[in-house]
Amino acid sequence: MKKILIIIFLLFSVSKLYSQNNFIWDIVVDSLPETQNELYSKTKLFIGEMWISAQDVIQTDEKEAGIVLIKGTTEISRAWMTFTSNRRTWIFKYTIKFFVKDSKCRIILEDLRCTDAWDNNNVKQTLMPVSTRYPEQNGKKITGVNEDQYYELMRSLRTDLQRIVDSYTEYMRKSDITNDKW
Repeated sequence: MKKILIIIFLLFSVSKLYSQNNFIWDIVVDSLPETQNELYSKTKLFIGEMWISAQDVIQTDEKEAGIVLIKGTTEISRAWMTFTSNRRTWIFKYTIKFFVKDSKCRIILEDLRCTDAWDNNNVKQTLMPVSTRYPEQNGKKITGVNEDQYYELMRSLRTDLQRIVDSYTEYMRKSDITNDKW
């Protein structure tokens, strides 16, 4: 039975991954046994474990309202075989809002954008537009990469961000994250 539930969850996650529109996630986790205070504490623990410095990413933290807002960053690097064989790196920033109340929580990941790009010679590169579609006209001029490379980057970015959402969902569904028997 556990294996079937895991498979259903993974299929749901994969379908959600490919159905994202403009890279916005809005997921509600309900039917949880905890109170708002307990879910708030679990959310803060999740943030502390997921990001290296929780204090640096948390922008808003309102315990009474059950809201935590963070600003995160992800970095993607690629080296494709070209005439120059330069490695390129893109920095993407995003916002995540966590909402909790009795027996449910919500995660909204949005405002995803490329804020910096460079190659291995520290030469500035084109900022990558974030979209589910490669620009039909002047695609290489707008993105700095060909269509296949663009879709590879977007899949990688989507996978990184989906991992955050899936990890949060799984973390919040754990029945006991503390060890009271120490």
